[in-house]
Amino acid sequence: MTYEQYRAALIRQYYDHQLQSFVNGYVPGKPSVLLLPGGMGSQLQRTPNPYPANPNVPNDILWLNLGTFAGGALRLEIDAQGKDIGSHVVAAHGPVSFVGFETPYGELHDLAYHENWNYAVFGFDWRRPLAECTGHFRRFVLGFERGVKARFGNSEKPIKSLTVVCHSMGGMVCTDALRDLSFSGLGFRAIVTIATPFYGTSTHPERYYKGISILNFFYGARAVVRIVASLPGPYTLMFLPKVIYNRDKNRLGLTRYPQYDPNGNVDTDPYDLSLLPRWPQPVKDHQADLTQAKNEMVRVAEPINSNIAPVFFNVRSSLDPRTAVELLWNNVDGSTFDPTNDPSPLAGVAGPGDGTVPAWSAWHAYSRPANQYDLKQAREHGNLLQHPEVLELIKTVVDTRMLPSRKKRVARSPTVAGKRKVRDIVDAWAKRAARKQAPPKEMFAEPVARGIVNQLIAGEKPRMVRRLSQVSRKEKKKR
Repeated sequence: MTYEQYRAALIRQYYDHQLQSFVNGYVPGKPSVLLLPGGMGSQLQRTPNPYPANPNVPNDILWLNLGTFAGGALRLEIDAQGKDIGSHVVAAHGPVSFVGFETPYGELHDLAYHENWNYAVFGFDWRRPLAECTGHFRRFVLGFERGVKARFGNSEKPIKSLTVVCHSMGGMVCTDALRDLSFSGLGFRAIVTIATPFYGTSTHPERYYKGISILNFFYGARAVVRIVASLPGPYTLMFLPKVIYNRDKNRLGLTRYPQYDPNGNVDTDPYDLSLLPRWPQPVKDHQADLTQAKNEMVRVAEPINSNIAPVFFNVRSSLDPRTAVELLWNNVDGSTFDPTNDPSPLAGVAGPGDGTVPAWSAWHAYSRPANQYDLKQAREHGNLLQHPEVLELIKTVVDTRMLPSRKKRVARSPTVAGKRKVRDIVDAWAKRAARKQAPPKEMFAEPVARGIVNQLIAGEKPRMVRRLSQVSRKEKKKR
């Protein structure tokens, strides 16, 4: 058995164990809700022993716990042969939690418990190609249907009561799965995508140049850039390839390609291999992943199958006016780029979104206008599923198979520590870790835990250069 066969078998077995728990707890006559978390929002666990050990169960938490910041993040890397580092196997197990808090999905779990829903979380390995995650998701749903019918008979129709709730990248996994005509025709009660970057985020490309600041404190930007670049899945989080833009720009409300070199006003498709010299060397080393991600994005962007379109709902937030809705990409020699000292060549043009996903990217171009919803209060990408407005929306869809009325609701969201406070606490934590001391006690406060996870999932905004409204006024003057 090859490593890849071994890895696939272990992951299938691991999902089967989780599926059995879902089926065993199923109560006929109750609504069912299945959550797909966002990128970095699923817990990842690693086998204690490398291939070909047997038995070998993925039970060592890799993402996310305190150990992630004490060497664990280095084991997220995928080597040139597609193996998890050291020939171990990494598998997903439900939603991410941190220092005892199931954030940012604990509130949905509590709602499901209160409403007596059949509830489960399909965690997926966000490091891996979208197609791989999609295949596991389809198998999980079909296994759920078979398992329930085996227990309660063929008259039970579990898919007809199943609402799939997708946060961020989870919506891409689900939408990709719905490309299969027989799968999309299973009779789902509803599909709800929340802040899904169908056409990319404005925060992820920065990670290929400058790393992830929270992890940089512990590992240094060079190591973090190398790890991020080794992961095939997140390459689908960059702005849309030109081939999609050329077909769907009018549907998306775009008047120009949203990423360009300001010197000469040249469009810069991040998947265009002619622009490969601009990328840092770790990205160059994974150019095949760029091509694969492009093909996956093209597939996600295809028209929605008619058998699922009536219940395919898209939810977004447009409340952060300083979301980068366009990216300026200056030409640099990526081979000599120093992530520690060189300024990022990326900058953003501010406009509406949720801080991570521009508003124009979060509604699928082929979803029905009546099935699109703009949030009135929930604002921040990483925290959306903690917000009462979003929870009430999910409950409405589960109960009525419709979006809620547009009437504004009064609600309060859980307290989340701000970026500056998180940075200061993580900085102090890194310094204490270097001296082999315990993390500061502030680390274990729930708002701080929420803030750390939010920043990891949402990413960091690029440097902003001007507002979109100012750009529009300048263009009008030129005309």
